[in-house]
Amino acid sequence: MARCAILVALATVGSAWHAPSPRRAVRLRAATDEVVGDAVALPDDELCDVLAGDPKFRAQREGLGCLVVEGGLRDTGNPRGRLVQECEEADMGRDLKRRGVVLSHVEALEASNPTPEPLASPDLNARWRLIYTTSDSILGTNRMRLFRPRPRILQHVNAATLAAYNEEWVLGGLLRNSVKAKLEPRGDGRTVDVQFKRFGIGWLKIPAPKSARGVLETTYLDPELRISRGDKGNIFVLVRDGTSKV
Repeated sequence: MARCAILVALATVGSAWHAPSPRRAVRLRAATDEVVGDAVALPDDELCDVLAGDPKFRAQREGLGCLVVEGGLRDTGNPRGRLVQECEEADMGRDLKRRGVVLSHVEALEASNPTPEPLASPDLNARWRLIYTTSDSILGTNRMRLFRPRPRILQHVNAATLAAYNEEWVLGGLLRNSVKAKLEPRGDGRTVDVQFKRFGIGWLKIPAPKSARGVLETTYLDPELRISRGDKGNIFVLVRDGTSKV
């Protein structure tokens, strides 16, 4: 994931290769888990992960109680819903012609940010899924096709321990790339200096040089949606996708 520019990346490759199909996974869970109404009570990293990023099963996923229950985020009658829709139509940022439209929605939300000091908010501590970025290195646009990341790019954040962990999968989900980072808050409550500590390529772990640093500012945060900007001018839009593992 190139340098993995802390503003995202990546989920759990362990069982992906042998995971049951989404339809079969639904039936298996329905037989064993507690059912509340029509929704199945699920660990956020199991069936939600199986269905994540697959538009064919979106409606089913929303009815299963996944942490990214996209009701409000799916309502295109509000600014958040319109941004999410534009991010998807822009193919996570790969469609350069739509970047201007996405930027206008990003700026509109940033102007009404409900969390002026995100570093002090418990909403920041989560597993976040990237749905849009202007970072070509994270999107892998210059990589060979097999080494381009799958759509599921995650970032785990823990503001209390000042830790972050990014993940992506390549080679059809067989190989996981990752990066661990330490966060150093500035005094404005929303900006951190990022010191990358370790890069991972599959099972190979490589210590990061001291020069591997960046800056990240969270410009919008609510319980489901986050917008950040990096020191290279890149924008990142993420949705909550579970519990942080750092």
